[in-house]
Parts: sequence; structure tokens; C-alpha cells
Amino acid sequence: MHRWAMVSGSMQKRSVLFMFDFPRFFAAFFLFFATLTAAAHAADDFLDPAVAFKFSASEQPGEVDVRYKIADGYYMYRERFVFEVKSGDATIGAAQLPAGKIHFDQTFNKDVETYRGELLIRIPVTKANGPFELSVTSQGCADQGICYPPMERTYRAKGDALQPPGAAAKPAANTAASNSASWFDKATNADYAQSMLEGGSFFTVIGLYFVAGMVLSLLPCSYPMIPILSAIIIGEGASVTWARGFALSVSYVIGMALVYTVLGITAALVGQSLGAWLQNPWMLGAFGVLLTISAVTLISGVDIVLPERWQRGVNEASQRRSGGKFAAVAVMGALSALVVGACMTAPLFAVLAFIAHTGNAVLGGAALFAMGLGLGVPLLIIGLGAGSILPRAGVWMDSVKVFFGVILLAAALWIVWPVFGGVAQMLLAALWLLIAAASLGLFGTFQSANVWKRLGRGLGAAFAIWAATVLVGLAAGSTTDPLRPLAVFASKSGASTASQQAQGPTFAPVRSSAELDNAVKTTAKPAMLDFYADWCVSCKEMENLTFSDARVQARLAQLNLLRADVTANNTNDQALLKRFKFFGPPGIIFFDAQGNEVARVVGYESAETFLKSLDKIGPSNG
Repeated sequence: MHRWAMVSGSMQKRSVLFMFDFPRFFAAFFLFFATLTAAAHAADDFLDPAVAFKFSASEQPGEVDVRYKIADGYYMYRERFVFEVKSGDATIGAAQLPAGKIHFDQTFNKDVETYRGELLIRIPVTKANGPFELSVTSQGCADQGICYPPMERTYRAKGDALQPPGAAAKPAANTAASNSASWFDKATNADYAQSMLEGGSFFTVIGLYFVAGMVLSLLPCSYPMIPILSAIIIGEGASVTWARGFALSVSYVIGMALVYTVLGITAALVGQSLGAWLQNPWMLGAFGVLLTISAVTLISGVDIVLPERWQRGVNEASQRRSGGKFAAVAVMGALSALVVGACMTAPLFAVLAFIAHTGNAVLGGAALFAMGLGLGVPLLIIGLGAGSILPRAGVWMDSVKVFFGVILLAAALWIVWPVFGGVAQMLLAALWLLIAAASLGLFGTFQSANVWKRLGRGLGAAFAIWAATVLVGLAAGSTTDPLRPLAVFASKSGASTASQQAQGPTFAPVRSSAELDNAVKTTAKPAMLDFYADWCVSCKEMENLTFSDARVQARLAQLNLLRADVTANNTNDQALLKRFKFFGPPGIIFFDAQGNEVARVVGYESAETFLKSLDKIGPSNG
């Protein structure tokens, strides 16, 4: 059984987690992906259908243009194409297919018309009362003698196809997937990511997802990884070099990326989010305790000492396996990824949908792994700079350890935050502030004239005052936000508007598809359905950073606000997520006054970006 052990040596304090052979760890990892790749090209080296018949679509006024790029040695049947409106209020005309090449097909024992190379199919849209989903079913074969089962591709028409034929096309800059879109839009847009997965080359997809990972590393849900890795490197002591710091960070990032890959593939193949199982109170609590123990050892400067016999055994194992420390850090990265979890973002949503529809776990898994590596770029920079940034002397090094211990304790609190109620959250926040104040030397003797210690003492005093205001606010009945502990007094004095703005908009609960269908038809105004869960960190960020914005609240006041709380992940919750092809929150669906879906948001969006998403359902009336 694996176990966590911390031992204290006579010359140097060190932590030993798991005794693995680091070279074998990497060898197993590369063997794993080599096996997947070999399986994908086994038999007679047949291509995955998504690669053999690359699908893409675009819109013109009054029509949808469907394109296929057919690989050499493969062909598609003309008579096997079927086009239909899958959802939405729209009517399409007869598809305009070009003439194909006629040859005798042994599979059907008759002459058939087939296509090779590039194929363009124009589908007229005769009526459209809003966005709709177009289903395209096709079938193809390989010259070497196998035929694939019929394949369905879905395209959501929401732009020029809704306009009458001959109308002026919208500027390409209005769509994030256009060629003129910025690199940031392309890296974080689900439609663009989906088109790249289905039509881009292998290395182009990998590059795009690596860049997307770097962009996503800037989101708040990735921040707890920084103090966790920093604490590991700091725990090495002042003798750590830049090479060792970088090697430790590489181990951590690889462990993290592997977990993202495995969980992503599993979620896509199973067809539902794994967040409800990973973010349960027991797992969050156990990891929070683990980080708290690590934080306390850094703050106090005292390692947890095991019995002498255990120390001796672990030391001997550590000496036999020099890679044990790196493998242990990789396992820590994997555990961090399990608990902290990747943000549910548009690129992640796109790759999960791609795997679910095509079964191409090789390309999807490689994209997820590349995204995981991109998420770890800031961590690699931290590891690379550790050898030159960290001080070498004892007193400064002790201060650095205390600082990162306090930050790591904050990460532990952030992880277990969804588990506790409002009162416990306020008390824990006050406790952390007091610990931070004490760590900065506020309550100790003070005789030094050092300017840094004076600044630290002043910051500690500010933290102590903050803790006092949190406790005062809690006593007055504030149990919502330790960042605004005294807001309860503003509401009691008559400032109800400010209080409501701080708390955010009010949503009507929706518990099933039937309730949703009824709710969107009860009013004659557009509706917004918000998928939410208590264990969803990005959902909390949307509430605290986006929905609290005054401009956003003014726009949301014009909508019928609905919320599907999928915290319990019961049958109805799973049915709602599956209906909209979501793998987990956060996700937002916009409906027009007739109840038709007109737009959606996947993952966290800042207030500025969310305002642009609201523009898709109509301009502001204010």
C-alpha cells in the first residue's frame, strides 16, 4: 500500500512520499501512448473515420455548406447522405450534391456513385426561426476492403444561414471561429477547437491545445497548483539548484497532465461528468488535511518524525531508488489534478465532445495531454527559477518557507471551501488571517530595524484587523463573503440595492427537462439556464466575479433567469446535462422568447466577455 511519510535526517530535512523508479515511470508512460498509437494504426493501418472523412461546415445567407476532405484510398457513397434538422425550428431544402464517379461496389453488389478527395455539399435553408442543429449522416469505405458504419455529424447553424438568400453576409470578425479572429479567441473557442479536431492535422491540434492550456493557466481555478508545487520545491531547502527545481516541476506537471488525460477520456467515453465523484467532501477533506500538514511543517520548520525503524527503512529505500522523489512529486501532481480539477472550459468541452462522438481517444487524449502541459507552463517557470531566486542563507530561507506555508494553507482552505457552510467558511477565513498575521511576526517580540520585517509586521496588523471585521460581520449575521464581511450593516441601514448587487441575481430553480420546458414558456422574454454545482469552482467564480458586475446584472434583469443545480448529480441532473451535451458545469444556455436555443457559454467568462455573449441574444434595452 502506498503511504505518505515524512522523515528527518541528521544533515538535511527531506520528505519521502512514494518509492518508485523514475525512469520506469517515464518508460511506462511512453509505452502507454505508443500502445494507443499502435492500436489506432493496427489491422491494415485503417484511419479513424473522423480522420478519413474530415468534416467541416460554414454558412452563407440562406444555406449551410458542408465540406468533406476524404483521405487517399477512401471514398464516400452519394446515396448514403441524409440531411435533417435535429433541433430547432427550421426547414431545409434538397441538398445540392455534385456528380460522383460511378463504379461497381462489391459491398452492395451494384453500381454506386462515390466521391473522393474534396467534397462540397450545399444545403438550402428555406425557413429558420432561430438557431438550429443540422444533422448530416454519411457512410464511406476504404479501398482495402472495409466499410465504416454510418456516421452522424452535427452542425449548429446560428449565423448567416438564418438570413434570407441573397442577404449580405455578416462580417467574418463577428464569429470567433473566423480567420480574422484573435489568437486568444481561437485558443478559447469551442467551435474553433471542434473544427480543428475534426479537420486539422495531428500536430496542429496538439499545438493549439498546448497554447489553449497556457491561456487557461491564467484562470483562477489553476492558481492552487502554484503554492502546492512551490511548497515542494521550498521543502528541498536552500541547496536546491535550478536543474533540480525544474526537474521536480516537470515531474509534477506530467503527473497532472496524465490525470487530465485519463479523466477526460473516461468522462467522454462514459458520457457524463466525473466531477461529482471527484469533488466529494471526503476526498476534498483528505487532500485539504494533507496540504494543511505540509503547510504547518513549512510554517513551524519542524517535520513530522516517524519511529526510528520506519525512518531507517524509508532512508534505505530512498538511497536505492534515486528517482523515488521525482515519482513522488508526479503522484502529488496527479493528486492535485484529481482534487483541484481542470476548469470546464470551451476547449476541454470540445475535446470531450469529439471523443464522445468519434471514439478517437488517441487524438483526443493527445490533445488533453498537450493542454495539461500548457497548464503547467507557469509551474515549469517556477521550477526553473527556483535555483536562482531562492535565498541561500538560513534566516531568509526560513522566512521564505513560512511565506509559502501560509500560501499553501490558503490553497488548502480554498480546496475545502465548498464542503463547509457559510458560518464555517467565515470562521476558517478568520483563522487563516490570524495565522498569516502571526506568521508575519505581529504577535512576537519586535526589536529589529529591518525594513522588510517592519513591512511584514504592518501587513500582519492589516490581516488581524481583517480577521476582526470578519468575526464582527459573522456576529451580525453575515455568512456569505469574507471579502465583504460588513455588507450586512449596509443592508440593515437601507442600502438594499448595494446588498442585492453584492449577492448577485436571483435564479428560479429547474430540476428536470419538463420543468425547463415549462419555465421557458411562462414569460414572453428570453431565458437563461445556468448549470451550477456547489463543487464547481468555476461556478463560484462566475457568481463572485461576473454575475456581481453591475453591467451584467442590468442585462440579466431583462431575462428569465433559471438555474439547474446539479450538485447531487442525480438522474434528472444527468438527463439535463446530456440533453445539452454538457459534461459538467459551468455552462449557460440562452433561449429566445419562443424557447429556442440561441447561444451558449461553456466555462468561466469574465464580465467583459460575458457581456459580449449576452449581445448574441439581443442588444441592451438600457
